[in-house]
Amino acid sequence: MRRLHIVALSKYKYPLMKRLHELGVVQITDISRTMESPEWAELIENHPSDPATRQITAQVMSFNKILDLFDAVSPLSEDSFIKMAFNPSPPKKIAAEKIYGAKLLEMADSLLENVNAAVKEPEAQLNRAMSELGELSAKAESLEKIRDFRVDLADVVKTDLLNVLIGVAPSDHAGEISNKLSEMTNGVCHVASQDISQTESAVLVTALSEASKDVSDSLRKLGFEKIDVSGLSGTPAEALSELRSRITTLSSEAESIRSEIAKLADLWRDKLLVNRELLLIERDRLDVQTNFMRTDETFILEGWIPATSIDSVKEEVSKVTKGYSVVKDSNPNPLPEDIPVHLENPPFIRHFQVLTELFGRPKYKEIDPTFMLAPAFMLFFGIMLTDAIYGIMMAALGLMLLRGGGRYSSSIKDFGVIFTAIGSATIAFGILTGGYFGDFAVKYLGITALRPIVFDPMIDVQLFLILVLLIGLIHLNIGLFIGFKENIQRKEYKDAFGDQFWLFSLQCGIALLMMDMKLIGAVLILIGVLLVAIVHGPLFFFDITGYLGDVLSYARLLALGLATTGIANTVNILSSMVDGVPIIGIVLAGLVFIIGHVFNWGMNGLGGFVHGIRLHYVEFFNKFYEGGGSEYRPYRIRRELTTE
Repeated sequence: MRRLHIVALSKYKYPLMKRLHELGVVQITDISRTMESPEWAELIENHPSDPATRQITAQVMSFNKILDLFDAVSPLSEDSFIKMAFNPSPPKKIAAEKIYGAKLLEMADSLLENVNAAVKEPEAQLNRAMSELGELSAKAESLEKIRDFRVDLADVVKTDLLNVLIGVAPSDHAGEISNKLSEMTNGVCHVASQDISQTESAVLVTALSEASKDVSDSLRKLGFEKIDVSGLSGTPAEALSELRSRITTLSSEAESIRSEIAKLADLWRDKLLVNRELLLIERDRLDVQTNFMRTDETFILEGWIPATSIDSVKEEVSKVTKGYSVVKDSNPNPLPEDIPVHLENPPFIRHFQVLTELFGRPKYKEIDPTFMLAPAFMLFFGIMLTDAIYGIMMAALGLMLLRGGGRYSSSIKDFGVIFTAIGSATIAFGILTGGYFGDFAVKYLGITALRPIVFDPMIDVQLFLILVLLIGLIHLNIGLFIGFKENIQRKEYKDAFGDQFWLFSLQCGIALLMMDMKLIGAVLILIGVLLVAIVHGPLFFFDITGYLGDVLSYARLLALGLATTGIANTVNILSSMVDGVPIIGIVLAGLVFIIGHVFNWGMNGLGGFVHGIRLHYVEFFNKFYEGGGSEYRPYRIRRELTTE
């Protein structure tokens, strides 16, 4: 990455921002942090926000309000997760006019005026209908509780003399309500009740209006819930019938209004979506200016840019500003913590970056471990799944993702490539170890040509263990070597010798002892132990056992490999056992075979993925890799719907 500095005349600001937006390679940063000295303060000032930003924000909010209405009435169909992954609908693209600046804002205002004029009355009608429907539905729900109560609801009113209330209360409180109110009003009240369920009773209360407050307080304490019957007449059953008739009529009216709004959505939605996206692009061009500094006639910006793009950007800046600009680039020195990291890997390796970034993006000048993670992860997964047919299933899943959602989604494409790659590695390891649905091909189909080429995991367990530990040792030493090299380059010699070199010395010494070169081996072991003891102090022994634990951790490759083969063989045995059941035996055998192997493939495939990642994150990366770098976020046009 290179640090980019641009000074240009203010009249070229918008054209330059538009062109840099189109190029999409410069990450613009806040320049005010680098110009805080008093000398700079006398010359330049912070660039204010553009007044048009507020107008655009208001327009976008208005668009969102109308689009929310359209989505509520006539929602767009969306793919399910399965369809999105394997057979997605092509993303909709709409050609948009090349319009920006003041003309775009004028066009947005005109569009809003036209759409609001068309939508305003139907929306108001729908809101009124839905509001009334809500009120009537609430009343109907309450009346349903007292529908069998014999009372004329027109009499349930409050006058200057009397206050009549109706509601529900717990059945065991109905008698208490009558006694309490009679005592409170000296008998000048009337309470009627009727059980409406095992736990509730309908209660009608008539009392003097002057005692309304005391009566209401007492009723509330006794669990009485008042039912609003204002505007209703007849018995509850009759009123309920009228309410339901009105609800049906209103629902029909609301549906008719919805149909009208749905037609408006078909007419206007695409135009609104296109204009909203254009406005958001325009707002990005204006918002970015708050990162600038300015004088009376010029503006100044800074940012980050990949070194490969610097020449083309300089040429474009000079062209847009007609030479009235100064463009400089420099190396970041000293390296700031927030310098963005732009990863450039070969196409195949690039898809594995998602696994590296789950741990953390590399810091600037830190090695990107993706090129080592990709082949090692494939190898580990192949060893753990260790069955050629399971590998074919995994590769088929990856190809389905690539041919499906991978055509439109970079994330799905990444995992499609990863699954295809680890599936291919599993096929290769399965062929070497004779795994075809476990021992199905050889034992049950008699295809002797498919016997293990290298070794049988279930028989040559010791050889398998030695192999995975050797792989682990090589993997860890690669990490140690990289860590040693980087520490030397940074001149951190204490870490280089105290964290990595002592292990090289120790391992070489042990290897020489095993080769019967005892003197040299003992010296190297002693050097290694002394180095770690000097650097890490009295607890150095835990560094030795910790490294031994890291090596032994690779035995999980053996464990999952044996588990996959063992479960596959067990499924085959169970299938052969139920095959002898009369009449339905062949069907049962097929079900056990298919379900068992799919389960084994899924569970151990997931286990292989998780443990393959773990070996990198826990055992491998901690030898040399920290992560935590800043993501490269270039100032670029982000389109989801529109095309130019």
